[in-house]
Amino acid sequence: MFLLQCQPKSPGPANIINTKIVLPSQAALVSVQTTGATTAEVAIKLTSAIKSTDWRLTAQTASGTFLPLETGETKAYDPFTLTMFKLTGVQVGQMYKLQLGFRYNQKDTLTLERGYTHATYNPWKRREHLPFDSGDFTGSIIDYTADRSGSSVRITRYVDAKTWQTAVFGNQQNAWYEAYAPGVTVRRGLIEYILYGHNVDRSYFYGMGYQTDDLFPGKYVYLRDLYAVFPAGGSAVFPYYQGEDGEVVYFTTTEWAFFLTNNGSPAMRGIYVQFEQEARAPLPEKPGVLATFSLGEIGYVINQVPGVQAHLFAYDSQKDTWTRKADFPGAQRTRGAGFSVKGKGYFGLGTATSQQGLRDIWQYDPATDKWQYVTDYPGEGNRYLVVWSGPDRAYLGWGYESQTVVGSLGYRQVGCTDFWEFVP
Repeated sequence: MFLLQCQPKSPGPANIINTKIVLPSQAALVSVQTTGATTAEVAIKLTSAIKSTDWRLTAQTASGTFLPLETGETKAYDPFTLTMFKLTGVQVGQMYKLQLGFRYNQKDTLTLERGYTHATYNPWKRREHLPFDSGDFTGSIIDYTADRSGSSVRITRYVDAKTWQTAVFGNQQNAWYEAYAPGVTVRRGLIEYILYGHNVDRSYFYGMGYQTDDLFPGKYVYLRDLYAVFPAGGSAVFPYYQGEDGEVVYFTTTEWAFFLTNNGSPAMRGIYVQFEQEARAPLPEKPGVLATFSLGEIGYVINQVPGVQAHLFAYDSQKDTWTRKADFPGAQRTRGAGFSVKGKGYFGLGTATSQQGLRDIWQYDPATDKWQYVTDYPGEGNRYLVVWSGPDRAYLGWGYESQTVVGSLGYRQVGCTDFWEFVP
């Protein structure tokens, strides 16, 4: 078993988690979410490698009192089962400790631990898992509808050097369906986004990313090819992406996509819906690891630099100007995720400097330039989640969890398959 030591580390240069140290999640505390003033739902995931007599789930108060857990629905997937429990006796504002102990390899015992603070506000809806246990547990996501509603979204993930997996999630059906993969060579870090010419003509862009080679560990070949499908046909985007090599982060407005580079220079590139590409005003400071969201024609960038509070910048795409906004007031972190819904921005998740996973979500109001904590993510992952923003809902899911292990000084890195809808 590989454990990441609890020591602060500088963010990596590329959007790669070392999948060779990511463990198949033989057992996991997948989610905890409120269901009432004194009740919550707990979901655990177990593979067939864990016998029914080889695991135990407990919930305790801060003083050590055990609370009742009632077994509910069990749903079988391949290669795991998902079991729900009803937790009773919880109180608003109180923190609880959940532990899942299990035996694996017929001999070793492991106990996972997760904190939960009970609340009544719950903007989350658990959606269907897409079961898989290999390849990347993250991917690219786009709206699959013409009305921009997110009633169906498509996700593409890297499985291996020759294989994509692409699936469409239907919101009304709460189901996943196989779909055709983008017509480019298989790669990690695929970028996909939608622009609207004159706010009407839908244009789908895809490409870029990077490739790796087992013969050269830690070396990445960054790809610059980009392609577009628009109402009248499709084409490669020329010129190819002209920004610097590195892990690209982007945000979109109606007709533009804007690209920055994690841990790179502050330079920013803009690509127009009709393919024009140009340098835009640089980010006002050197980037660390960036998270983004968009509200109308304004793009927002949260700059996560080790040792300092995360800075928020707003970019006016029509004036080509940056404005410093209120700093993020939550705990310092890296690999946090940004998204937007109903005219508000949101930021949270990621990992603390200790590598402990975080699940807090904060809301940013552009009208007041203020942040406020609103909720915890109920799901499993902490970083590299798949995130989609829409006018009335957002989706978050998959990704990787830094699991807290009782008695260990490190955190297990496991891949996640849960998927959530956020409607504030």
